[in-house]
Order: sequence, then C-alpha cells, then structure tokens
Amino acid sequence: MRLLDKKYAYVKRYQEIVDVMIRHGFGYLVDRFGLRPFRSVREKLFGPRPLKEQLLTLSEAERLRLALEELGPTFIKFGQILSTRHDLIPEEYILELSKLQDTVAPFEYSEAKKLIEREIGKKIEDVFSSFNPQPIAAASIGQVHRATLADGKEVAVKVMRPGVEDVIETDLSILMSLARFAEKHIKESKFFNPVGFVDEFSRVIRQEIDYSHEAQNADRFYSNFTGVTTVKIPKIYWEYTTKHVLTQEYSEGVKISDIAQIDALGLDKKKLTIDLANAYLKMVFEDGFYHADPHPGNILVSREGIIIFLDFGMAGHLDPVLHENLVNLIISIQRNDIDFLIEALSEIGLISDVGSESPMLRIKLEELLNKYYSLSTRLIDPTAFLRDIIHIFAKSRGKIPSNIMLLSKTLMIRDEISRKLDPEHNFAQMTEPFVKKMLEERTHASYIMKEAAKTAWDFARLIKVLPRRVNHILAKAEKGTLRYELEHQGLENFIEELDIMSNRLSFSMIIAALIVGSSLIIQTRMSPSLFGVPLLGIFGFFLAGFLGLGLLISILRSGKW
Repeated sequence: MRLLDKKYAYVKRYQEIVDVMIRHGFGYLVDRFGLRPFRSVREKLFGPRPLKEQLLTLSEAERLRLALEELGPTFIKFGQILSTRHDLIPEEYILELSKLQDTVAPFEYSEAKKLIEREIGKKIEDVFSSFNPQPIAAASIGQVHRATLADGKEVAVKVMRPGVEDVIETDLSILMSLARFAEKHIKESKFFNPVGFVDEFSRVIRQEIDYSHEAQNADRFYSNFTGVTTVKIPKIYWEYTTKHVLTQEYSEGVKISDIAQIDALGLDKKKLTIDLANAYLKMVFEDGFYHADPHPGNILVSREGIIIFLDFGMAGHLDPVLHENLVNLIISIQRNDIDFLIEALSEIGLISDVGSESPMLRIKLEELLNKYYSLSTRLIDPTAFLRDIIHIFAKSRGKIPSNIMLLSKTLMIRDEISRKLDPEHNFAQMTEPFVKKMLEERTHASYIMKEAAKTAWDFARLIKVLPRRVNHILAKAEKGTLRYELEHQGLENFIEELDIMSNRLSFSMIIAALIVGSSLIIQTRMSPSLFGVPLLGIFGFFLAGFLGLGLLISILRSGKW
C-alpha cells in the first residue's frame, strides 16, 4: 500500500510539474524530456492553452524563474544553484535565477507547536516564557518565530514546514529520472553532466533540510569570529535544536541592502563595506570556511553598525589543496609562468591532466597572464580573476568544479552588496594584506621544512608500495587476467545514427510482415468479415498504414531522407 501511495505521489507531482511548465510556455521542454504522457487529457486533445497576457511580455528567462517559484522549494533551490553555473547557462538566465524568491504563506501555529513539542520532548510553555504565534519570516522549507526562553534570553526559532521532506525527496527522484533521460536521449546534455549535477544538488538540499547541519555550521562560524567586534554570529541553543527545529539567539537589524534605513540610522556605509569585505577575506583566506548564501536577507546590520550573518544552511569549504592552489594562481601571475598556472589549475580540477590542454586553451591562459602580469596584488581582484578563469573554461567547454563556481558566485554577490553601499569600493586593495601574508608564509623555514617532510614521506611510501604493485601487475599479466580499458571518443554520433537506422529497418520489416500477413488472411475469407473481407486482415492493413505513416513522419522530421 505504501509503495502504491509513493507511486501515486510521483505521478501526481509529475503532472503538477508538467502543468506549471506548460502554463509558463515550456511545453517544448515537456516533450523533449519525454513527459508528454503526463499532459492533461484536454491538452492531448486540443493542444496547450495560449500563454496568459501578462506572460507574453516576459522573456523566457523571466518565465522560467516564475515557473520555478511556483514549483516550490526543490525547484527554487535548484534554480539558485543553477544561477552559480556561468559555465552551463547564458547570462540572462543567471541574472533572472539570482532573483528567485522563496517566500510563501506561513503554516498554522498549531502545526508548528506540535512539531516543536515532539522534537524537543517538552511542552512549549515549559521551554519558552513567551512565543509569538505569528512568524517573522516564512519560506517554503520553514518559518521563523520570535520567542523568549525561560531565562529571559530572546531567541529565533526556525521550524520546518510539515511534509516538506517528502515533497523534496519526490522532487529529487523526479529530477534524477529527468537527468538520466537527458543523458541518454539528449546528446547535447552530456557536456553538462546532468546526473552528476543533480547528485551534487541532492547532497546540498538534503543538508539544508537538516537543521542540525545548519546549527553545526553556525557553531563553527561563531567559533571562528569569536573576538571579532565588527561581526556577529547568533549563538545556537543546542538543547532546543534538532533536525527539524533550530533555536538561535535573536538578532535585530536592517537588511544590508536597505540603504535608506542604513542612512536613517546614521551608519557609515564605507565602514560597513570594509567590515563585510574583511569578514569574507577572513573566511576565505584564513578559515577556509565561508558563508555561501550572502543574499541581502541573510546579512543584517545592527543599530551599532555590526554585521550580522544569518542562515548557515549553505557554507563553502576550501580544502587545503584548493586553498594552496588559489595562492599558486597569484604566484603564477607574478612570475608570468604559464606552466605553473596550468599545474595549479590542474590541482584545482579545471584541467584533467597537465599536458592534455588544447593549444587554444593555452593561448587564452597566456592572454590572462598578460592581462594581470606586472600588476600589484592590490590591483588583482579575486572576484574578477576567478570570473575570468571560469569564462575561459566555459568558452572552451571545460568542466568547472562546483566548489569553484560556489566561491565565485559568493564573491560576486558580496561585490554587488558592497558596491551598493560604496560605489568606489576596492576589494583588490583589501585583499593585498591577506595575499601577502600567505605569500610570506611560503618563504618561512617552517613551511619549507613541512613541504620537504611531506615530499619525503610521499616518496618513502611510494618506494614501499612500488614493488608490491609491480609484482601485482606482472602476476596478472602472467595469468592472462590483465585488462586494458579503452574509451572511444567521437563515435557517439555514429553509434546513435546506427541505432536509429537499425530501429527504422526493424520497424520497416514489421510493417512489411503486417502487410504480407494481412494479404494472406484476406485470401482465406475467414470470419468475421466486412463485405466479405476478413476483419483481421482489414485491421492488419490499417495497423500497417498507421505505423508506416508514423515512420514516414519520423523520417521527414529528421530531415535525413
């Protein structure tokens, strides 16, 4: 019974998705992804309804944004992640998807109360001396209530929307099935790696619907910014935090993008810009852990001019390899060393193998070096530099790791906020001390000794395992079990064409067999018959004609005849 309910939920959700996409003018995508069976009966008989008048004036990118907003949390978050992928979609779509809004009507307080009491294991009155039943913010995943703990501390309580996990899991299954269909049937999609993209997206959104994960991120930021007077991270109250409920210190402020309110408070916008930039420079260059969702609603400014970060569901990690090679990129510019640049890009994952880069890519990278060569580090803006690198690899159809895209998108959003506060803001100038510090660390004896010890250890480990691995290969060769894996390149189109040809040939043989068989049946004069002609024979001819017409249309539509 549960399996039937699950399948029914999938079918119903498919129909909702198809209906929304068609209403926003994306019927061609519905057909392209093989979703025609989920069209409504009316659509199948009479075709799609014309677009509403208010949609006719909108661009396709705007209509896509509205469709994703209507489809709910999974698709809103999917669009937000897509907006970080400059290598996958055009700039006009990037701009529109960046505007995705996740605001919906709040759910009933009675449901929120029931969930809080079930999760915490106590009556709400026993935990909070006051609890505002009206949420101060509501989104598709959850809503936030203002409350006061029994000891008088003001808190914000985030409560997950009932049933949202089931909806998201259903949507993720649907997205994965669509990604697999695209990878199998839409040859242009292979460059985008749709299955890998959806898999990574699934990991991200599952973390976002686990408030304990967000609380861990918040705790880490709280620890990293201890002692920093210009930034505030709300404290997490773990005793009242679970997977579905998050309780943190209440922080009051205005949105960092609300220039009028900031001016009304008499705050120094230039100082706020500097404080925000320093916060991100610390996160990226010192902590290797940064707030990756810095839209204005997640960054507030207090009356005292302190920057308050909220919503830690999405955080970026800079592992030691990425951290080190970001510095190597700057060193390669200072040295004007193309080989060192390519080696650093390979370590990051932008180039699959040193030496495998195309001549055109190498030329583009040399142009990049010439653009930045001889510039002081105070003139090299990491945001612009990363954007230039991503642009080069996007143009050359290279695969860009998601962690690089997330970092680039985060820095770009921060740059937009900063320039609203201070149009003359110079992020590159503020970056210089952090870069210089990291470059100086490279020349310290401790760093050199550490790298030498690491190299010696790697070499010693290689010497230890090398004889065993060589012996293993020789043993396999002697037994005849040594295998080589070859990957063909450039044959996909030929295989696809061959597959189409064989299918059409098989189809033609079936049609011919139906015609021959029906002719023989007609000769028998068997019953039942119509005007002396056997009905089975008539049906056979009708079926052969129908199939033949379909085959003819398919050939004509392909343009290859």
